[in-house]
Amino acid sequence: MFGFSKIVSGVDVGAKVLRAVRIKKGDTLSLEGYAERPLPEGVLLPSYTKENIPDMKRFQDIATLAAGDAGLRKGNISLSIPDQVVRVSFVELKDVAAKRSDIMKFIKWKSKRTLPYDPENAKIDYHLFGNAAMTVFVKGDVVSNYEEAFCSLSFKPGFVSTPSINLFNLFSQRFGDMKDFTFISVLEDSFAVIIVRSGVIVFYRSTEVGYADERLVQEINSSILFYISENPDAVLKKAFLFAGTGDREFLETHLSHATGMDIVPILISDMVTGPRGTDIETYGPAIAAALGSR
Repeated sequence: MFGFSKIVSGVDVGAKVLRAVRIKKGDTLSLEGYAERPLPEGVLLPSYTKENIPDMKRFQDIATLAAGDAGLRKGNISLSIPDQVVRVSFVELKDVAAKRSDIMKFIKWKSKRTLPYDPENAKIDYHLFGNAAMTVFVKGDVVSNYEEAFCSLSFKPGFVSTPSINLFNLFSQRFGDMKDFTFISVLEDSFAVIIVRSGVIVFYRSTEVGYADERLVQEINSSILFYISENPDAVLKKAFLFAGTGDREFLETHLSHATGMDIVPILISDMVTGPRGTDIETYGPAIAAALGSR
């Protein structure tokens, strides 16, 4: 009997590079097509308050070339947009009714003071953890800017998220039964730290400091120290590290020394096969987007 297989496609729009992948989902996962194209300065300007694509024609020309080289067909794709364009906050939901409409209404009311735009103009997603919600905000016209760029090329972005959240979700099966751990993702132009305690995400931070930035290890450690300063009872022993670029062993060693944690490298290539010689980790965000599609 032949096994069932399905092709899913993902596009990751980074601050400087656009990558597209085609993944075959069957008994195993395989990278069937992939391509990357640089985004010249001025083509994309990540922002969480205004539209990100000032040069739509050049952006679409680049996206068309990358999608074509990767073998993407017109139709459904999953889209990864920069971490820098979203806001993540934790909202306490004590005494709030469990209905989704009531939770959403409360989140919008609670965020009016902290969000730099009207929450009524935001696309909001949330994940419940006990009496709190990890809430992701992206301004409506920001995400629409990306969606429209691909829709006019006859693609349908049915799933839109960010690299750090997609990667965390993709690797969740690799965390096993662990209830307390840290997840660190490092890309060319950003990093993210997610801290989980008792199986609940309690801390998230992403910032525009990438692998080539000499401040990287210091900034990651500062993020972790900030959480510990706010939660002195926290004991952080293990961190899973995804590095989409650079000298991964160097980063692992220096983060271990800086944080005092056991750093466990985690690889896309342990989950997805690809052509020999391909640095699959580089395409991690696009792959995570594709595999996160519903």
